[in-house]
Amino acid sequence: MKNVGIIRICLAATVLLTGCQFWQTNQSTNKQLPAPPDPVISWKGQSAVTIPTSSCWHYEDQGVCTDTAAPPEIVGEKKPKALSVQPGATLTVTFPQPPIEKSLRVTQWLGIDQIEQLLENGNEWKAPNEPGWYLFDVRGQWDQGDAGHAFVIEVREPRL
Repeated sequence: MKNVGIIRICLAATVLLTGCQFWQTNQSTNKQLPAPPDPVISWKGQSAVTIPTSSCWHYEDQGVCTDTAAPPEIVGEKKPKALSVQPGATLTVTFPQPPIEKSLRVTQWLGIDQIEQLLENGNEWKAPNEPGWYLFDVRGQWDQGDAGHAFVIEVREPRL
């Protein structure tokens, strides 16, 4: 009879500890961030310099909204170095903590016009085929809010 009681206590302790460990694991994957995550825009091991644009973010008991000028003005002021890519290159955007599924948007700016890019595999798109400088904005949404980042690519023919 004593053995049955000890076994029940051990089983209860195992279930309790396993449940707590599961809860802690789930908590770490949804970790609250103090600020919006910065994207990594990459092609062949190189990454673009990004500039934060408008965002609204909630952390702990505070919410902060930052309203910036449109990406063309921000890029004109900050002048980030362009990421050089080949025509039609596949660019990838990743975040340390991914945005909510299907909330990621990549937009090309042409003056004041915006062209949303078709995303493949949820986070990849093709660079234009024509050589030149191109301005983009990437935006995502998380449980804590939304944020955008502007960046520039330069499409160049490969050197022989």
